[in-house]
Parts: sequence; C-alpha cells; structure tokens
Amino acid sequence: MGMLIDGRWDQNADRSMLSGTYRREPSVLATSIDADVLYALRHDPDRFVLIASASCPWSHATVIALLLSELSDYLPIQWAGGPRIEGYGLLPEGPITQLGNIEHAHQLYSLTDPTYTGRATVPMLWDSKHQIVLSNSSTDIILAFDQAGSGPKLRPGNLRSEIDKLTAEIFDGLSNAVYRAGKAERQVEYDDAVNTVFDTMDRLEDRLMDQHFLFGNNLTTADIRLFATLVRFDTAYATHFRCTRKRLVDYPALWRFTRRIYQVPGIKETVDFEEIRFGYYVNDGSHNPFGIIGQQPQINWESCDGL
Repeated sequence: MGMLIDGRWDQNADRSMLSGTYRREPSVLATSIDADVLYALRHDPDRFVLIASASCPWSHATVIALLLSELSDYLPIQWAGGPRIEGYGLLPEGPITQLGNIEHAHQLYSLTDPTYTGRATVPMLWDSKHQIVLSNSSTDIILAFDQAGSGPKLRPGNLRSEIDKLTAEIFDGLSNAVYRAGKAERQVEYDDAVNTVFDTMDRLEDRLMDQHFLFGNNLTTADIRLFATLVRFDTAYATHFRCTRKRLVDYPALWRFTRRIYQVPGIKETVDFEEIRFGYYVNDGSHNPFGIIGQQPQINWESCDGL
C-alpha cells in the first residue's frame, strides 16, 4: 500500500494490516477548520482546492456536500485516481497538477509537514495560499462546506448529536466494515465483518421503511455518507469485497433511499462507476493479482418505481 515515513514515500510500508485484520489508521494531521477559513471559503475563491477521488466514498461525500452547499463555483476539485503507484496520483489538467511538479497526493502531505509519517489519504482541503493541507478529515471538510455554504443545512442544530451518533454507527457498522471484510486475511475476521455489515444494513432498512431519509424528509450529512457507501455496494462491496449475502437491490427501503438521492439534481454526475470499479479492483485488496476489473451490474438507477 505504501505510506510516508518522515516525509519520504515508502512503497512497502503498511500499518493497516495487523495479524490478518484491517485497521484504519487515524491521521496525525490537525484537521479542524477555523472561522477564518470558513469565511474565506466563500470570499477567496482562488485560495482553496478540494482534492478527491471518484472511487473513494469519503471523497464522494465531500463532493456531494460541496454541491449541496452551493460552493461548487467557489472551490475547484483536483481529482485523484489511476493506479496507486505512490498512493493516490493526481490526475492531469487539475488546478494543482497543471502548475507542474506535483503528481502524487503524498507530495502535498510532505509540503505541509516535511517530517510527516502516515498514509496519504484523500479527501483533502488544500490551501494554495499557504501551501498546506488544511484538513484530510472528510467529517471536518463536510461540516466546513455546510457551515460556509448557502444551501440547506445538512447538519441542523437541533439534530447534531443524533446525526453524529448515527454517522458513527454507519461508519463502524458499514462504511469501514466493508473494508474489513474485503481486506481480511483470516476467515474469522471476514465473517465478523460481514455479519456486522448486514446487521447494520438490516437496522437501516427498518429505519428507512417508512421515511425518505434517515431523519425524515430532509437530507443530512448522515444521508450523504450512507449514500456514498450504498451506491458502491453492488458494484464493489458485494463482489470484490465479498459481502455476498445480499445485494443493495435486495433491500427495498435502502434501494429506494439510494435511488432517491442519486436522482437529486446534480448527484448522479458525481457518481463514476467506471472509476469506482477501477479503484477497487485494481487498487484495493490483495486478492485480485491480475487486476481484472469486474463488469458493472445491470442496475436501473433511473427507475422511479416506489419513490
């Protein structure tokens, strides 16, 4: 997988696997975004860049938050993707790569902290004025967009604690658990992860049976995070990550929920199934040595049945 050690890229270093079990390593970068940056997000449009991968669900959630907060005209996206030769590569013709000299996400971490040790993950909020990564926390980036933007609030004050609690449950029980299943090197770890995935999906199915979104009729940050995982489920998690017990389309309420968000104006344009399949089959997991990319399942995302 590779990571930075004291600011230098080491392709063979990997702290994510421990005795056959995948563990997501927390970032050591400071991630909070202060009031001055929130103000500048709207008033200094040439200063910031969102660095995101179309394959990554955490990146995807920040891209959706950028869209829904109506900040898209203020903040460009630098896309990361392709084979992860040195971690995430930065694709050509972006606002960062077109300046030259920067080809990999890890270079931005080293510019921020020449002694940085850790994974070079996306998404990132890049400050081009100070040449630093302001945050690599999808949570803090999403909340910053929500606070700075002019769109409907995705984390209203009266629901913040409930939204945050459910978001944490979705992360532990589904969004991260699919990675634990897909990267597991021991049967017991795989079985435990898969059981966690489907127990969580069963609970979410019950919750969504009689309502449009997780907290009623309005989208929240919890919804866009859940969407970013579910939209990948049948394409990558039920196949490449071996979460084979059920598909998303086998859950009527979850399938309806995911299509409903997919059909929100502008959202489907943020979904790139080709890049999702490439990102997972080629770059995530060690059990596809020949890099064969699975075909996209035949799913009618445009169907309005039951919506």
